[in-house]
Amino acid sequence: MSGFKNFAVVGAGSTGSFIIRQLLKDKSAGTIDNVVVLTREGSKTTVDGDAKLFPVDYSNKESIKKALIGVDVVISTIASSVLHLQAGIADAAKEAGVKLFVPSEFGGDNEGATEGFFVTKVNIQTHLKGLGLPYTLFYTGGFADFFWNPAAGLDVTSGKVTIGGDGNKQHAFTSRVDIARYVSYILTQLPVEQLNNRSFTMVGDIKSFNELFKEYEAKTGKKLEVTYIPVSEIDARFATNPGEIYNFLHKHWTSGPAPPKENDNHLYPDWNPSSLLDNLPVA
Repeated sequence: MSGFKNFAVVGAGSTGSFIIRQLLKDKSAGTIDNVVVLTREGSKTTVDGDAKLFPVDYSNKESIKKALIGVDVVISTIASSVLHLQAGIADAAKEAGVKLFVPSEFGGDNEGATEGFFVTKVNIQTHLKGLGLPYTLFYTGGFADFFWNPAAGLDVTSGKVTIGGDGNKQHAFTSRVDIARYVSYILTQLPVEQLNNRSFTMVGDIKSFNELFKEYEAKTGKKLEVTYIPVSEIDARFATNPGEIYNFLHKHWTSGPAPPKENDNHLYPDWNPSSLLDNLPVA
């Protein structure tokens, strides 16, 4: 076991809230001792359960450092639009005596990335190495429970979906509940030497869009109207606004790397993650 007992989560949003809930479950079970949650000053964020909430000024290192005194592990879950803030958070964590930093990865492997916010993720890894602050990376693929998203063109409840390419490219996905369970287990149950400067790849499900749509139709008996967007149009949208999350996702879904050939699911023998279809929204 790592011996890490005191955790801080930076951000309590779409990813952080799941990790916070899991850590609080583990706190109730006696696996860990303390959960600290960092949020922006002025935020109306609330946290259910026995967690310490610290509003901080992310531009002020002393403000962040004060919240991290006594923390063993920092798990950053901040949004893609503010990933650059992690450099200052890491600086404060180093000075506060934090032993391990988990940057906000929670997506596909970004090795060699040259576009989109993946570049910023690579930059924070470089920053952590320069600080000499040990880090752990978690690669999850897309979010299985966020996949069925009308804003991304995947509004199955309307019977209409829109995707880029021909729909045959396969992708890896993991639900945020399963991500939280895996992250907490790995950070508490593995020895420290297996965590430092290491990446872990988890895979909940691997499917192409076309395979998934067929599964959906078989399960629900409902026929989907699928619109395929040419890759050239997806590329043009991304070039116009690469920072927009859905432009990035569709670009990644059409031309991103293939699913990992190997994963680290076996490190959590009782994990049993859910599938994309398990996360189907109720119509």
